Amino acid sequence: MKKLFLATLLAVTALPSDANIVINTTRVIYPAGNKEVSVQLLNTGDQPSLVQSWIDDGDPNSTPETAKVPFLLTPPVVKIDGNNGQQLRIKHTSSNLPTDRESLFYLNVLDIPPVAENIADKNVMQIAIRTRIKFFYRPEKLSISPKQIKQHIVLKRDGNQLKLVNSSPYFLNVVGLKSSDTRPNLLNEGTIIKPLSSHSFSTNEKVKVGDKLTLAIVDDFGAINKLTLPLQ
Repeated sequence: MKKLFLATLLAVTALPSDANIVINTTRVIYPAGNKEVSVQLLNTGDQPSLVQSWIDDGDPNSTPETAKVPFLLTPPVVKIDGNNGQQLRIKHTSSNLPTDRESLFYLNVLDIPPVAENIADKNVMQIAIRTRIKFFYRPEKLSISPKQIKQHIVLKRDGNQLKLVNSSPYFLNVVGLKSSDTRPNLLNEGTIIKPLSSHSFSTNEKVKVGDKLTLAIVDDFGAINKLTLPLQ
């Protein structure tokens, strides 16, 4: 497996490649009560692809050898023929994760396309493409349900900054904050707010206590939900 991963990094000449392997979801939720969860992969191309998959704990530079997570993923390496699919099975193997809040990991899927026949005998290699999506481990019997998250989000004035407070046990995937539909996004980029924590940021927008702002967050299904928050 190590040689397979390193092979994607070692090449004298790199040739462009399009990703043919797609994941059927934008995020994975692993309910703690489940024995395992599955993720469907699909090869949308006509040629076979070699696929390597692994889970990391937040380090984008991790490899299958360095990533240490309490999950078992099978198959870690698989060949998927063109216009065919493959199911990944993921099983939780340890009980040392927090039980009062979610834990965030990332699922990596590396698409290694075949080398064209006309260059097979040359010292060249096509570039492998990695897809990386969020993987949430969700304990049983959390204090609130996902539908109640919006009741546990507070927007405060914090000196010259604004502070988003997430008092829920869930990760908050924030993609936008506006004072009105015609005003610019107050966030320079999207952010993930950990459970039971907060995120402060600066803004040039003139907003005052009592103003109502629209917060855009991503839900379990990858859809964007908007909610109105008064600035406290």
